[in-house]
Amino acid sequence: MSYLTINFKSKALHMPVMLDVLMPQGHGNYKTLYLLHGAGGDHACWGLKTRIADYVEGKDIAVVMPSGYNRFYVDNINGKDFFTFISDELVKQCENWFDVSRDAGDRYIAGMSMGGYGAFYAALKKPGMYNTAFSYSGLLNIIERYDKPQGVDMFPVFGTRQQLIDNKFDLYELLHKKSDNDTVNVENSSKFIVTCGTSDPRIHMSREFFNAAKQAGLDVSYYEKDGAHDWKYWDKCIEQTIKYIAGEVSAWQ
Repeated sequence: MSYLTINFKSKALHMPVMLDVLMPQGHGNYKTLYLLHGAGGDHACWGLKTRIADYVEGKDIAVVMPSGYNRFYVDNINGKDFFTFISDELVKQCENWFDVSRDAGDRYIAGMSMGGYGAFYAALKKPGMYNTAFSYSGLLNIIERYDKPQGVDMFPVFGTRQQLIDNKFDLYELLHKKSDNDTVNVENSSKFIVTCGTSDPRIHMSREFFNAAKQAGLDVSYYEKDGAHDWKYWDKCIEQTIKYIAGEVSAWQ
């Protein structure tokens, strides 16, 4: 397995961007996990704070970990187009650079906290682009987060509260949104896995979103275990995710 750190000029963001990549060394056509960090993190935090390199060792799974710059992985109202970067440019670049599968069934996206929101936003905005989206302790009620900000200026990202709603940055709006051509076809959309630690102060976000997604007809599963809003819990999450993608488990454990 190769551990790469890449700095390249993003056309979508009009600036250099950093990402870490874990790449198997084998037959190619690998499954790919796009792994998003939370607020205050960057491309390196998953590799530094979890045992993800150990978990993917010997697996035919590539892991791509980009920097999100605290911008919630959406096309910002008063900033740069991070959703376009994550869901379009980055995927195309990685599928050009590396011998990874181009099949959407082999493409996954996951994240913790802010990254959990970003992963679900991407999967809801582009149904069928990812096999499965995972949220670990996700900030899944973005309006509540907007109303009670903690250290991150959310106005450059979402604009006013009304702009946040009008532009469907709220995941609940996306559950029933109109796409560019038609309504979301839940039969062809991604699977969603929601997980959160029982000691997490925002566990209600995960529980409530699971119920809403299930009611909307999505293929969604929910799991909670002992844990807090911290890397100890997220390390367990990424271990389970790798086992799930590798087909070693059929469901979360």
